[in-house]
Amino acid sequence: MAEQEVPKRAEEGLFYRLKQKAFEECRAQGTAYADCCRGRTLSMAWKCRDEMAATRKLEELKQRWVAAGKPAEPEWDALLKDL
Repeated sequence: MAEQEVPKRAEEGLFYRLKQKAFEECRAQGTAYADCCRGRTLSMAWKCRDEMAATRKLEELKQRWVAAGKPAEPEWDALLKDL
């Protein structure tokens, strides 16, 4: 097994942990976006742009983790830099 290769079970565990951490860290941003969207249809596309931008940090973190080779022990400081 290559050094950067993570077994599927470990990868699923890491995704679970990342998701839980994201829910804890980003709860306020997600709630703000949901509140902004409530009662809107088309206008949410421009009225809630700032709130949506805040929720995209999780996706960028995931992309950085994948680009780093899905390490079992991520270097969080490097992954979270400038987010």
